[in-house]
Amino acid sequence: MINWFSYLWLGTVWLLGFSTGEAERRPVSARTDRPSTTTYTTSLRYNIYTFNVSSADSGAVRELTVKAYRGELLLTNFKTRIDGAVVNAEVADLDNNRFPELYVYSTSNGSGSFGRVYAWQFLLERKADIRVVDWQKPDEGYMGHDSLWVERNILCRKFPLYQSGDVNAEPTGGDRMMRYRLQPAGEAFTLVAEE
Repeated sequence: MINWFSYLWLGTVWLLGFSTGEAERRPVSARTDRPSTTTYTTSLRYNIYTFNVSSADSGAVRELTVKAYRGELLLTNFKTRIDGAVVNAEVADLDNNRFPELYVYSTSNGSGSFGRVYAWQFLLERKADIRVVDWQKPDEGYMGHDSLWVERNILCRKFPLYQSGDVNAEPTGGDRMMRYRLQPAGEAFTLVAEE
């Protein structure tokens, strides 16, 4: 009887010591995994996929961190440099192949707020880059102030048009809407503007 009680008591002490040690280690690793200042953080879901997106505040060029999971399995964890601040992120399936794409939108510093898209498709065996064809200067009258979003199977881009003599805060040329479709391009994909 005394032996059984001694083993039970020693086992309980060992378990309490183990769990206490584990609890003390967690905050340290959590602090070292995250940047010290974060200006944008979100978590997005698409079916069984989860995407954690964060961007540190580090000036005009910033670092974007993406962690992609399928269920509990970490598919990829990568960092890339981006121009400007992240303003939004969305998950979609523009090409209807049942694999999610992650779209991250940023705006440049300064009065123009030029919009950019950073995107990837997450296939079973790899992550594929999505490039944008002829993005920066769509036509005369463009001076930034992009709005970006996904609608059904199209990436939408809307911006004001400026006429000669317009000041940055007061465009008089109306708005232009551009629609981009996702197309395969070898090992990667491209967003191509509709004509």
